[in-house]
Amino acid sequence: MKDHASIERWSHGIRSLFRRFEAAGRGQGWWDQDGPIIAAVSGGSDSMALLWLLRFRWKGKVIAAHLEHGFRQGTSLRDAGFVERICREWNTECHVEHLDIPSMKRRGETLEEAGRRERYSFLQRVASLAGAHFIATGHTSDDLVETVFLNLLRGTGVRGLRGIPWSRGKVVRPIISISREELRGLLLEASVPWMEDETNLDTKYFRNKIRHVFLPLLCKEGNSRFKNHLMDLSWEARELEAAREKQSQSMVAWCRRRQPFALRSWDLGLLRRMNDQEVQSIIAFEGRDLGLSTLSREKTLVLLGLIRRGDGRWRFQWERDLEICASGRTASLVDRKVFCTKGPDRVTIALQGKYGSFKWGQWRFEWRVAQGLPPALGFGSCRIPADGAGPVEILAAGTTEKGELPEGILPWWAIRIWPLVRFAGSSWIPLTAPDGSAMAGDGVKPGPSIQFRAMVNDKARKGEIEDGV
Repeated sequence: MKDHASIERWSHGIRSLFRRFEAAGRGQGWWDQDGPIIAAVSGGSDSMALLWLLRFRWKGKVIAAHLEHGFRQGTSLRDAGFVERICREWNTECHVEHLDIPSMKRRGETLEEAGRRERYSFLQRVASLAGAHFIATGHTSDDLVETVFLNLLRGTGVRGLRGIPWSRGKVVRPIISISREELRGLLLEASVPWMEDETNLDTKYFRNKIRHVFLPLLCKEGNSRFKNHLMDLSWEARELEAAREKQSQSMVAWCRRRQPFALRSWDLGLLRRMNDQEVQSIIAFEGRDLGLSTLSREKTLVLLGLIRRGDGRWRFQWERDLEICASGRTASLVDRKVFCTKGPDRVTIALQGKYGSFKWGQWRFEWRVAQGLPPALGFGSCRIPADGAGPVEILAAGTTEKGELPEGILPWWAIRIWPLVRFAGSSWIPLTAPDGSAMAGDGVKPGPSIQFRAMVNDKARKGEIEDGV
C-alpha cells in the first residue's frame, strides 16, 4: 500500500471502509488495471475522500481533475486553489480548467444540466489526454439514496429504483457504497481538510431539500433505517434489472431480423407469441441500445396493440423522425427520410468486359464472367446467360408497372430506394429470392454466364443514454 502507516493504526470502521472500497474497485473492474485513473475532485468532503483513497490505498497512478465552473465567484476560485495545493502536497498530477458555465447554457437547459454536461466533457478530455481507461467520481451512498427517493417522487419503474449506476462506460463510482458520514470520519482520522460548498445547504434546490429536510424527517419520525432500506431496494432493483436485461438481450436476438435501411427489424409473428411484459422488455432494450427517448406507458400500450393486430401495414411514431413501420410479418424502426426521399433514376448498364461494378443509390452492383454454371436467381446474387444477355436495366421497385412487383415481397417504406433488375426477359429483386431458385427457361445447359451481385451499404444509428448524474 502507498500509505506510509500500517493498516492496524486505523479504527475498525475505517478498516471496514477500506475493504468496501477495494470490493467496489474489483466489482467495477479498475482495481487491478494498468494505467492511470482520473479522479473528479471538487474539493468537497466526498471528492477529497475519493482522492485520498485512490492516492493512498490503490496501487496505480491517480490524476486529479477539477473544473472551476464560475458559479460562485470567489469561492469557486478558492476551491480550485485548494485542490491544486493539496495535489502538490500529495505529489499528485492535477488538471484544472476554468469555464464560465452560465454563458455556455443551451436553450432549455438548466444551469445544473449545463454544468454536468461540461464537467463530464472536461473529464473525458483529461482521460483521453492521459490515456486513462477510467474516470472516478465521488458519488456516495447518500447520493444514491437521494436519487432513488427522487425517482420515486417523480414516478419510476424498476430501472429508476437502481438510482445511480455503479459504473457506466469509463465512469466508475468507487465510494458509492460508503456514506458521507463515514467518509468524513476517514478525513478527520487522516487529518485531511476539505472545502464546504455553501450551495449544498440551500434548500431552494429540491435535492438539498430531500437531503436536509425530507430524509431526516422520515428517518426520525418514520423509520430510523429508512435510508438503509432504500439502499437495499436499490441493490435488489439493480440485480433484477441485470437479470431482465440479460433475458431481454436473449429474446431480442431471437426475434430480430436483418432488414436493409432499417435501424432495427423484428419478426412480428415471434413478438405476438410473447406476453406483454416480454414485448415491452424488448422495446425498452432496443430503445436503450439505440439511445432513443423512453416511450411513455401510454405510447407503449398503443404500440403493443398494433403488434397484436397481426400482419399488415401500420406506422407508429417513436421520435420526431423515427417510426416503426410494419410490412407483412416484419416491423422495422425506420428513419422517415428513407420513405420520404425520391429514389435514384432508372439506368441502363452494358455489361462489357470480364468484370465491372457500378452504384445505384446506396446499392453497389458487381459482375464477372463465370464458366460452367447454370442461370439462377439468388438472394444476394444471380447468374444470367452470357450469350445474348444484352444491357441490364436498374429501376426503383416502386416505379414498376402494376403486377410486376410481387405483393408483399418488399417493405412498403423502402420500395422507392429498392432496385429491380431487368435482363434477358427476366427480372430480379435483390435480397428477396431464396438461394438457388431457377430462372425462367429451366433446363438450359451450363455454359458461360454472368455472375451478378448486389450489396447495400446502410448504417444503423447507435448511442447510449446518459444517466443524468
